[in-house]
Amino acid sequence: KMGRTGALRGRCGAALQWVMLLACVGLSYGIQFHPNKSSTFINEEQLFKVEYLDDASLTGFVAEDVVQLGGYYVSTRFGCVTHSKGHDWAQADGILGMGFPAAALQSVPFPLFWALTDPNRASQPESNVLENRVFTLMLSQDRGELVLGGHDPKAVKGAMVTTPVRASPMPDGSNVFMHYMVDVQSLKVGGHELLRFKDESIAIQAILDSGTSCLVVPDDTFEGGLLASPFKTFQKQFGELDEPTIEITIEGKTFALPYDDYMVDDKPCVMKMKSTPRTFLLGDVFFRRMVVVHDLNNPAAPTISFGQRDDAYELTPTIQTIDGVHKIPLGKKQVQKPQPETVQATAGGEGADGGADETATVE
Repeated sequence: KMGRTGALRGRCGAALQWVMLLACVGLSYGIQFHPNKSSTFINEEQLFKVEYLDDASLTGFVAEDVVQLGGYYVSTRFGCVTHSKGHDWAQADGILGMGFPAAALQSVPFPLFWALTDPNRASQPESNVLENRVFTLMLSQDRGELVLGGHDPKAVKGAMVTTPVRASPMPDGSNVFMHYMVDVQSLKVGGHELLRFKDESIAIQAILDSGTSCLVVPDDTFEGGLLASPFKTFQKQFGELDEPTIEITIEGKTFALPYDDYMVDDKPCVMKMKSTPRTFLLGDVFFRRMVVVHDLNNPAAPTISFGQRDDAYELTPTIQTIDGVHKIPLGKKQVQKPQPETVQATAGGEGADGGADETATVE
């Protein structure tokens, strides 16, 4: 029932508290949503503001309308953006929320995917609810595929592994699912270990975030938990190796990230964490050879399954339903964001400008 169809920027990763933002009247770029053209639009008369780590922000008001993704639709709340600071959204019309409800704004408590899979909404007159709360994301350098309700086994080469999502500790002592965060046992470049644990029985958490372009690794030893900084080790080893492969081990299975997949503009797309949380980010380049299945059927125990994507598998060019799963093609558009200089790996362990303190800003 929206005024017109928009191209939303999909985010399955860390910073999904804004849930879903649609470009509404008041912005001069992108495909705009015109509330006066919708017969089911409701203005909730509540303002919201979303702030990013790079000091950019989005402001607007909360609304409700029927929102459709693929063949599924439901009446749900979303943020209607009227003002943008710092970001250039000229190539996208909004944000598509696929994250956890705990990370959402209180005024918009259900990310779109959770609303589309809410059995309590199945009786709504304007609804077609997805019963299997599972989505799969696959990306390439120029496009991608979102699968609702499961995954296509033909996309996977070899066996998959399944790992639990790790909850984040809160100040009140509780643990809440905020990110798609999983344990990683090993991270290597050219066979050289970057996660040199003092105690080999432990692991470090990684956050899956398709909205972050690169791998973002810590430059910290976590009070001696690691024998060396992972980022500094990467800088040193990368400068001495010839087109090395990055290897990531999850649940005992190692997945390869070839050199050509993580090189962007002739530089390694591996950046340093701005702050030093005990985690790192697996961004867009990680998804380029992977099948990543998010199973949220049990909200108290969500899991993620990983598989190496078969090279012969072609990402769908059209919306289609095959064997009970709904495939949606994804396009990639460059959305520029203001960022400070990022540290790129060079021989000698320094950044591209010779400095050691420049950092990557990530959402």
